[in-house]
Amino acid sequence: MKDIKLEEVYFFLLERTVRQFRKYAQTLFAEQDITLSGDQWVVLKRISESEGTNQRELAELTYKDPASVTRILDLLEKQSLVRREPVPNDRRTYAVHLTNVGKAMVEKVTPLAIATRRKGLEGLSPEDHAHLKRILQKIYENFS
Repeated sequence: MKDIKLEEVYFFLLERTVRQFRKYAQTLFAEQDITLSGDQWVVLKRISESEGTNQRELAELTYKDPASVTRILDLLEKQSLVRREPVPNDRRTYAVHLTNVGKAMVEKVTPLAIATRRKGLEGLSPEDHAHLKRILQKIYENFS
């Protein structure tokens, strides 16, 4: 089997791209005095889309392990962005809700997130978008 350079390995290129995306987004957030990490933003955004979801469901919806989600929620709670409420009839489960501060943060960050994605996709045609989405979905399915 012929050895190939990392720069020719798609998964290396995907990882490199994701890291650059996160670095760019973090810089943009910092310029706006937003102290959220990318992972915190993903969890916060998902809560806004699925208000009242529990921590286990959040882990599945964000493709993160439950322990990471718990740590992220602890940090978001300290910033008064979310609150956890016990679920009736299940002492081990908590529903997660945005606070008013959390809702304001989602409203503030959403335009930045959109601008960040737009920047990354600059110069791609609608056909490129469709191909990229189809290819990434196929790779995901191959591993599922």
